[in-house]
Amino acid sequence: MEVRYLMLKGTNEAIGRRLAEIGRDRYQAKPNQSPDPARTRAQRLYIEKNYPILYERMRGVAASFGQQVDDDAWDHAGINFTELHAACSIVQLPPTLTSTGTSVVSRDYDYSTGNLTFGFLPPGMLHPTARPYLIELHPDHGYASLSMVAYDLLSGVLDGMNSEGLTVTMALDDELFTKHPIEPTLTPAVGLGELQTLRLLLDTCATVEEAKQVLLQTKQYYQFVPLHYLIADRHGKSFVWEYSFAHNKEYIIENPGKPLVMTNFSLNQHLNGEKPPSADEAKSVCKRYALLTEKLNTGSGVISEEVLAQTHKRVDAALPAVADASRPPVRTFWHALYYPEERRVKFRANRQRCASSALLMSSFDWTRRKAANRHRRWFLQSRWQPSPQL
Repeated sequence: MEVRYLMLKGTNEAIGRRLAEIGRDRYQAKPNQSPDPARTRAQRLYIEKNYPILYERMRGVAASFGQQVDDDAWDHAGINFTELHAACSIVQLPPTLTSTGTSVVSRDYDYSTGNLTFGFLPPGMLHPTARPYLIELHPDHGYASLSMVAYDLLSGVLDGMNSEGLTVTMALDDELFTKHPIEPTLTPAVGLGELQTLRLLLDTCATVEEAKQVLLQTKQYYQFVPLHYLIADRHGKSFVWEYSFAHNKEYIIENPGKPLVMTNFSLNQHLNGEKPPSADEAKSVCKRYALLTEKLNTGSGVISEEVLAQTHKRVDAALPAVADASRPPVRTFWHALYYPEERRVKFRANRQRCASSALLMSSFDWTRRKAANRHRRWFLQSRWQPSPQL
């Protein structure tokens, strides 16, 4: 895996243009031809009205390909170079449970080392998350942000934090995916897709309460697989956002004063009253969730960064001792610790040898610059140090 850091500052149109140029030059990305111009027009008008920041970036995407944003024969809302299917584990600790008295979001990004259907890759083919980007944006309108991006350079946010401390993460809702029939659109639709929604939150929201309102008012669809989100802010608040299997009912799940854990099953189907399930209640559903919930649900003010990181490491997707000849293994690609109050994030890469790996990233620490313009300035405490090629 090779992670590339990209910092863009300027108008949203200029940011969209540059991202499209990178997609075109590095990945041979092309404009997406619309399968239904009437729907594409409705999608464009929806974004123009409800998400003008993205609309301006779409102008830049269109311009980079010599097109007009209102040419509905083409969809300019994404710069896609693969599909999405990811498993993860995420936990938010409120300030009362940490040794520093500040909240933290701990996140594992897990993925198959094979293809999108968990089969083996053809020789020489990279896996779908082999070239993620760490993208720092400083737009003329909207909050500055730092996010891990894949699948769609324009809005493919997997996790990230903005200059207000709002932190966003996602995971595949595997229980919904495997137990119920799903209806992915497979093409862009009217509204916002799985990862575009997280970019919207980073661009426009400062707090958990603002994020709830934006999610409730936003028309959402899933192009490939259903996801659920864990959102946190600098005030120590957090919630999980889920849809019912029919995608007709929304759930906001909170656990004030206690760890909020999200893995790959539908919390809304296993609630204890209005609270997330306990470790005992979830053992038969997800052992990773049960372990994190049990080990981190301790007394107040005792969980250090080291304890949290080591506890989360226990649920890393590790290479099996004996290879399964029928399918490639799943592994943890990276682990992130987000500190919303400090506007700081630390990444750690999984260093296990993997047949599809190229370069692995080393850990680094990112903190907001303490400057007058607190919305826009960030800096690296220690820069990327790529590991030797495996």
